[in-house]
Amino acid sequence: MRPILVIVPHPDDEAFGFSGTLGAAKASGAPVRVFLLSDGECANIAEQWIQEQEQGDLTSAGMQGDLNNDGVVDQYDFGAARRNEFKDSMKVLGISKEDIVFLGNAYGDSPLDPFLSTTALAEYIYRDSEQAGFPLGGSTRIFTVAPQLGDGNQAIFYGDTYDKQIPQLHNIAASAAQLLSTDKSEISPSNVYLFKVYAHSKRGSLPQAPIIFVPSGEDGGNMRRQVIKQYSNLGKQNAPHIYQGALRSKYEYAATLQQILDAGLKF
Repeated sequence: MRPILVIVPHPDDEAFGFSGTLGAAKASGAPVRVFLLSDGECANIAEQWIQEQEQGDLTSAGMQGDLNNDGVVDQYDFGAARRNEFKDSMKVLGISKEDIVFLGNAYGDSPLDPFLSTTALAEYIYRDSEQAGFPLGGSTRIFTVAPQLGDGNQAIFYGDTYDKQIPQLHNIAASAAQLLSTDKSEISPSNVYLFKVYAHSKRGSLPQAPIIFVPSGEDGGNMRRQVIKQYSNLGKQNAPHIYQGALRSKYEYAATLQQILDAGLKF
């Protein structure tokens, strides 16, 4: 089976974006290597979660406290909680922990600068894959998420409590996939799939590009629903419309990098 390299910006992007497609491929024997770029500690509900932990709100389904054992309850503990949901998602997909690379900083051990550049990320993924013996040849596919295009090309979101601005991780993930395809390997742009996460909330991030509609099928659909339900706590709270829309959807939506390049779109 053709190998699949997966680049996930935040926990739950893989569930909403392409869990049916990925799960079906993995079940068929495809080798998979996953890179999680962040632990999602900058999510909208992080501050609320922290306050609940500090107040000892035992009625909260998310009550977990100082998960990284650093003596304080902060956004990195929230990130650790979100990482746990991601781990549960990977278990359902049948992806072993040896095939997952965590680049977030929930436990203070990220191998990369949190304000990473696209070039540094692509280089890290390339070297890690080489060292792990994961093939990056012409038959390999890359699964990641659709970037912001057009006016959204400059989109940023505010970071953690240090109130810094960091680049939109969806764009970084897509750009790293492009670099891996064009500069670092023999992977064709037609084998780079950019899946639409926001399509399920009717906020499609690729309105101009040609779209592939990927039917999950009965087996893929069941897998997809199981994976999404691993985010029934924090993932659902953070993006309720996307969660509900993705759970109902029978399709996953993607454009290939080649389609975007052919359309003259940039990100």
